[in-house]
Amino acid sequence: MADENSRDAGLTAKEEMERVMKGTFDCLHREMDKRFARLHDTDAKFGFLLDVEGLCYATDSNDLKKKCENLSKLYSSDVDGQQLYEEILDCIMLLSSQANMKISRPEELLEFIVQYGDESIFPSLRIAIQIMLTIAVSITSCERSFSKLKLILSYLRASMGQSRLCDLALLSVEREETEKTDFEHIIDQFASVKARKVQL
Repeated sequence: MADENSRDAGLTAKEEMERVMKGTFDCLHREMDKRFARLHDTDAKFGFLLDVEGLCYATDSNDLKKKCENLSKLYSSDVDGQQLYEEILDCIMLLSSQANMKISRPEELLEFIVQYGDESIFPSLRIAIQIMLTIAVSITSCERSFSKLKLILSYLRASMGQSRLCDLALLSVEREETEKTDFEHIIDQFASVKARKVQL
């Protein structure tokens, strides 16, 4: 433009690309830090249960007792620390008698406990492992839902209610289950229940 100096023209294409890339890397770094913080937090709580081989085959009793007590403070309504400690020791003795069985993952330990007896057998250990296996470490499912909502909520559906939007998002996220469903049969059932024709 007239009377405009070259330094007033803003960023060059290369500088703009650098700015965008630095912003992207900064955002990526922050998100990774958040996830690693969550992972460290989970490891601090449940790390001794995740390392099943160390738990079942090379246990330091004093350290194990402290970790069981710490876990019971966090989940006091679900897990009793002393009982958990005793159950782990009993489970170690039981596994040592099973010479042909080698357990290396928490899922295998839970499966062994479930197969061994009903819910009265190792109740605290069972609950602690179930909590550990089902706790959400990241929020990927939430992010996936928002990605799907972007695709679903087009300008043609702008007036859609919240309830219907949530239902469509659920159908979209659970696409594999949706594809197995026979909608013709469901529509026929719905039509037969809601039919307004009066038989003469």
